[in-house]
Amino acid sequence: MMMPANFSAVAENEMTYVVGGSLVDVLAPAMKTENWQNVSANVIKIVGNSFLDAYTSSILSQLFDGNYVPGDVIGFSVKNLDKAYNKGYNTFGGNWGFAVGALNAGMQILGGLSAIYTLGSGSIGLETKKGTLPTL
Repeated sequence: MMMPANFSAVAENEMTYVVGGSLVDVLAPAMKTENWQNVSANVIKIVGNSFLDAYTSSILSQLFDGNYVPGDVIGFSVKNLDKAYNKGYNTFGGNWGFAVGALNAGMQILGGLSAIYTLGSGSIGLETKKGTLPTL
């Protein structure tokens, strides 16, 4: 029987399996469930902090600009979702545009929820022009 030139017949008992050496194998024994939960919470807080910085002044200006009309904050939020959706949709168009637009809008929603989680999970550091206020 003719075999291709790159064929090599190896008996099953001669095969070697290499296990280990990956990053997961190194970290998994050291990381416990509590550690992985802490990583997840910290990632959510990092995302939440970035959204707090980006949107706090915009939302507060909607509330305290002296021209508040009920629904301004919701309207502002819908405009942000619409802007994120349209950026993805207009970039790709068609089915891909719909998917990327929906992904962008979904990420905006997750970012907003992360900001709410960050606000509810502990105290935040308040900064003034002279420095940072003490945490209570």
